[in-house]
Amino acid sequence: MKLFDVTKKYGKATYAYPFEPYVVPDNFRGQPNYTYELCIGCAACGVACPSNAIEIKMNEEQTRLIWEFSCGRCIFCGRCDEVCPTGAIKLSDSFELAVKFDKSALIQRGELEIQRCKCCDKPFTPKRLINFSYARLEKANLLPNRLKEAKEYLYICPECKKAAAVKELTTASESNIR
Repeated sequence: MKLFDVTKKYGKATYAYPFEPYVVPDNFRGQPNYTYELCIGCAACGVACPSNAIEIKMNEEQTRLIWEFSCGRCIFCGRCDEVCPTGAIKLSDSFELAVKFDKSALIQRGELEIQRCKCCDKPFTPKRLINFSYARLEKANLLPNRLKEAKEYLYICPECKKAAAVKELTTASESNIR
C-alpha cells in the first residue's frame, strides 16, 4: 500500500508510450531534417559530422553537387545544425526511425548545380553558394563602388585566383626592380 501512496504523491514514473504519443523535452536532439531550398552547398555540415553521416560529393559528370544524409549512421550530436549558416539542417523531435526492409527510407538527398570557373572552365563550387556570398557582400555594404568587381571575382576558382595574384605580384616586383 505504501507504493500506491508514493505513486499518488509523486506521480507516474513511466509513460503509456505505445498507446499515447510521447512528448519529448525541450532541446531534444531528434532526426536532422534537411530543407533543400535553404541549402547553399557550403559543405560545413559534412566537415562537422563526426560519424560521416553526411556525404558531399560531385556526380560523375561534375555538373551537380550531391548532398546525402544517412540517418542510419547519425549519432544525433547536432553539429550539423550548429554549423549550417542558412538553417538548412534542423534537429527535429522525431525519434521513431525504424524502417522495415528498405534502408533507403533513412537517406535524404539533394543535388545542387555547380558553377564553372570563368577562366579555366573547371567546376569548383555550387551556384547557390556564390549567390549567397554575393548577397552577404551586398548586405554588408563594404564594397559599394567595387561590388561588380567582387561579383566577377566570385566566379573564378581558387587556383585561377592564386595564379592571377602570383602574376600580379611578379609584374609588380619586376616593375619595382627596374
